[in-house]
Amino acid sequence: LRAMFDAHHNLVWRTLRRFGLDPEAAADVGQQAFLVAVERVADIWPGSERAFLIGTALRLARSARRTAQRLDPQGQLDERVLETGHAESRAETLELLDQILSKMDPSLVEVFVLFDVEEFSTAEIARALDIPSGTVASRVRRAREEFRAITDRLERVLDRKSTRLNS
Repeated sequence: LRAMFDAHHNLVWRTLRRFGLDPEAAADVGQQAFLVAVERVADIWPGSERAFLIGTALRLARSARRTAQRLDPQGQLDERVLETGHAESRAETLELLDQILSKMDPSLVEVFVLFDVEEFSTAEIARALDIPSGTVASRVRRAREEFRAITDRLERVLDRKSTRLNS
């Protein structure tokens, strides 16, 4: 169990952050996922610990999001981008990524983060989320399209702001 925690704790926390949880909530939900793993250690197949933990953490996160009814009180994404400026530092880049992900369909965020950010295989994602591999591939494609659409919109907003500043 200690080896499983050491090997996967950071991944679980990062994934939960990209799923939209704040740092404290990500730590709490991650801890809950490991508690479930302790209770179900006999059910975890060797080599599938990562998929088990991520699947469990994401199910817990969905439940936490429904309970908290997490809303973005800052308003529109465009306004928040204008407040934060260009994503020049790592923290600003991660904040911008989190803002983009918060505007995406949660079922698409799951596969996008796991596939494109954390580099899970399609089979691992299918096991973690208990969905067919074909569904994973379809959601990855749709998630990339949605991500591109949101980032294109942000680029237009930033271009307009830059044009106004240069005028």
